Amino acid sequence: MTDQEHPATVLAVQGNFSVVHVQGRRYPALAVQGDSLKVLQEAVEGLAADLASGELEDAKFSLGEIREQLSSMLAVYETALGEAGLGLPYVR
Repeated sequence: MTDQEHPATVLAVQGNFSVVHVQGRRYPALAVQGDSLKVLQEAVEGLAADLASGELEDAKFSLGEIREQLSSMLAVYETALGEAGLGLPYVR
């Protein structure tokens, strides 16, 4: 970490996610609360364990949880950029 200041504008806050535009960056970022990040990481670890042990039904469930969480995060991001009149940093 540096001691430099990086002014930022909060474009949206929804649940455990915030869309933040840091001055000097072309596109905003998605900030995730630490506990939500940990839940997502644990879901990925669970998926890996399920696949390694051949538990395909459990793996399908874990994958569904991960997809749902990531889709929710992406929806918050895309909505915030649209409301701010900003384009997406990727092709949709």
